[in-house]
Amino acid sequence: MSTNAVLPAFIAATAALGGVTLGALVEPLRLGAARRARVRDDRAARCAKLIEAAMTCRARLLALNLAHRRAASGVEVDAAREEELVEAYRLARNELRQTVALLRLSGPDELVEAAMAVRQAERALRGVRFVGDDGAFDRDKPPQGVLDVARALEDVVHEFAATARKLAA
Repeated sequence: MSTNAVLPAFIAATAALGGVTLGALVEPLRLGAARRARVRDDRAARCAKLIEAAMTCRARLLALNLAHRRAASGVEVDAAREEELVEAYRLARNELRQTVALLRLSGPDELVEAAMAVRQAERALRGVRFVGDDGAFDRDKPPQGVLDVARALEDVVHEFAATARKLAA
């Protein structure tokens, strides 16, 4: 066999062996990067779900407070509508609890602590949902104590979003 035929075959075999070796070395790195990207995407989706659930809880609790204050002031309240509000709140609260549990499962701890703060703030708002008006019934403005707790929940959600942006991006 001539050297003219052996040299191209040797170069092709060396290139193939180098390609296989390089592929075997790079593949675990590529899979690891894909796994990290998937974890970041899952974490970001969970954070978005938690924010949505917390803000839905806030809106439903304020609506329930309004219904309670209406009933206390003698204004007729639609019982079916109030039951719909309660059910919508329960669904949002369940979503919030599940999402916090999933974040606790996957971490990181800083994000879990921020999620638990959101849950605590939601509980605080839930605790004042039956607070009545100090003076005359005002449909457009909840009592100051309820407003303060609702604003605190919103602030904690914003803090959670900042933490999530830092850790899930």
